[in-house]
Amino acid sequence: MEYAVGVLVDIDDYMALSRARGSQWARTQLERADRAIREVTACVALPPEEWLVVLAGPDPRRLMDRASTLAEDVRARIGRAGELTATVSLGRPGLPAEAERDARRTNAYKLVLGGDRVITAPEGDRPEGGPPVRIEPELARAVHAGDRRAAAALLTGWVDRCAQERDLDPATLHRWLVGELLFVVDLVNRRRLASGSTDWVDACARLPIAELVTVSSIHERSYLRIWVEEILTRLIPASARDILSMAESYMAAHYADPGLRLTTVAQAVSASPFHIAHLFAAERRTTFLRQLTGLRMRHARSLLTSSALPVEAVATRSGYQSAKAFRGVFKRHVGCSPSEYRRAHRAQTSERITRV
Repeated sequence: MEYAVGVLVDIDDYMALSRARGSQWARTQLERADRAIREVTACVALPPEEWLVVLAGPDPRRLMDRASTLAEDVRARIGRAGELTATVSLGRPGLPAEAERDARRTNAYKLVLGGDRVITAPEGDRPEGGPPVRIEPELARAVHAGDRRAAAALLTGWVDRCAQERDLDPATLHRWLVGELLFVVDLVNRRRLASGSTDWVDACARLPIAELVTVSSIHERSYLRIWVEEILTRLIPASARDILSMAESYMAAHYADPGLRLTTVAQAVSASPFHIAHLFAAERRTTFLRQLTGLRMRHARSLLTSSALPVEAVATRSGYQSAKAFRGVFKRHVGCSPSEYRRAHRAQTSERITRV
């Protein structure tokens, strides 16, 4: 039987370096790497920054020895030829048709092992559990503040920490990361179901699902950082003012609900009650309760002057469970009782009509 081993040469940090150094520099460096590889072996270039070598032979052990020797030689030559480094991944001996796929499966471990090395196919099943650290509280604070940079730093630092776990499978790390990103989606979701849970139909209408799927193909942490920054730009509102605007919009739509509370609004906009209270103080120089009372009083004054509804009905439509409570709040904020306010308005209206 003839065996084949795939040898995949992958330039390290190519996307990040291209952005930092420019496309012309990157092309020149790739040409040097290409010449260095072709000096020692036939290969197939896989743009933009990979090459595939397939070795064949009847003895799988000798074949792996040849592949390992070639991999070390190629990696050293690329380093001497220019300013790039490379990771060379070896598949297992198998059918020629599976050589590239098996080498790519090995190359996925670059995400957890790092670059500038030769990687061989891992043996056996990898243990799978939960991540070694959790960052949800810190991530929630960054998201609620609209700080995309801090959120990205938290996530990429967390990825680096997770990658230190012994025998971590890259697919497991990808799943953990997608879980954290869905947590971000849950935090910024604008609509909730009656139970208070995320309206995932609405969330997924705005969720960049295609981009989330591509994370499984990322095998380099430098590119993963770029990807995380871009995805968070799509997911996180631009600033804390957006959170406050969402809270104010929710209050404007639900102020007539007697059960409306700070906790209700906070849950509706996926923020903590403390954070909402802080935003009202910092951005509006007021409190949640004053803001809510202002909305209710404005509506009550409009009803008193534009309708003949009894005070009890005005109280109910303005978010108060009893006319007594409504009268007390109205007098403190307006300076007179609802009935006195209505009579005064009618008197002013009659006087204007008489003058006309």
